[in-house]
Amino acid sequence: MSVIEGPFAKRLPYALAIAALAVGYGIGQANTTTSSGAATPSSAPTPAVTPAQINEALSGNGLGITAINDRGFGKLENGFQHKHTFPLPLTSAQQTLLAHQMNLTREVAMSLPTMADAVRAGLRRAGPFSPGLGTHMISYANYGYGAGKTVLSDEQIKHPLAWIYDGTKPTSKVTGLFYSSLVTNPVGFAGPNDVWHSHKNICTVFKGGNVEAPLGADRDATKAQCDHYGGVLMRATGPLLHVWTVPGYEDDLGPFAHNNPAITCTDGSFQEIDLNNIGYKLSTCSDGTE
Repeated sequence: MSVIEGPFAKRLPYALAIAALAVGYGIGQANTTTSSGAATPSSAPTPAVTPAQINEALSGNGLGITAINDRGFGKLENGFQHKHTFPLPLTSAQQTLLAHQMNLTREVAMSLPTMADAVRAGLRRAGPFSPGLGTHMISYANYGYGAGKTVLSDEQIKHPLAWIYDGTKPTSKVTGLFYSSLVTNPVGFAGPNDVWHSHKNICTVFKGGNVEAPLGADRDATKAQCDHYGGVLMRATGPLLHVWTVPGYEDDLGPFAHNNPAITCTDGSFQEIDLNNIGYKLSTCSDGTE
């Protein structure tokens, strides 16, 4: 017997339920039952399910839970990566080590609690603020501490590539950390659940000590377009990872999720401007957040 795997397998029960509802609706529309039990055409059929029930199933999860307005979160992008799935099991040793590592990342993040603290520590902004991702403040001195072929050491965890903030103002709060890798397939944190991502086609411009990305990332940016800004076109980055363990900014999607729904634009949404030509804006939010 063949086995269905992948993301569709998780949606299959819902898809089957929706199909069953649709079939039931069609049967109900076509026939009714007489008192003798025989099915005959009806001029006023009573459907087995209603159109509203089908719409509810299609818009929700097949369990009567209707879809909600995610304020644009579902449209956010963050490079190329494996899809996050339900967490894989950990051994007892992995669980103990991961708990230690998560506590350590929290301590490291809170060592620079505001954007002003990050600036005083010599960190520089890399790219604009983006909903779901925040503002990345890079520590150039920490490049050499990237992840490798063994589990991250405490020293590596204490030296992330960047601290992430919920805005661009001096009072903006720290939300998480950002790690990089020196190898193609890093081991990273304890266990199998840290899913790393990468970016392509980033036009980088060093301006005022910060790193700007005027053409966004993961688009079809050309060298000619990047030359217009006097930048350097990076064809691909190495593996990268966000870690969300700061109190109040823990990610419901997991500590290693790509995007964080706790980081929004000022209006509470995740709506962005056209990302093909960001220029030197401080934010990608369509509401003018800075």
